[in-house]
Amino acid sequence: MLVCTVIPVAQFLLAPFGPFLGAYFGMRYVDTGDAKPLLAATRFGVALGAVSAVILVGIAVVLTFALDLPGRFVALTWIAVAVFACYVAGMGTLGAMYRLMKQQTADARAGDAGAGDGVNPDAAAPSEAG
Repeated sequence: MLVCTVIPVAQFLLAPFGPFLGAYFGMRYVDTGDAKPLLAATRFGVALGAVSAVILVGIAVVLTFALDLPGRFVALTWIAVAVFACYVAGMGTLGAMYRLMKQQTADARAGDAGAGDGVNPDAAAPSEAG
């Protein structure tokens, strides 16, 4: 029974990192082409923020029309929509950028390992005296 409480607690604690983690794992499946990592990560983060903004706007519209909210709560709702959409875009960009940086480092290490197979091409060939 106690184990069942771990999931909601972990979900509550890890929720702020959701856009970062989503972009980190989602960027694996995106073809960046010849784009620079910062540009590709920014595009992915903005797309993630735009999708979340559409969802948040839909929720805000339903709340605004379904509930009879005072004017200041309506204003706070729309401010929250803007803040959360920007937060998702920013964290998504950071997560995607981190993934691309790790990928570049791994590719560079793989390239170094393949090119440097223990033979130094600049070394002189051993002489065959004998």
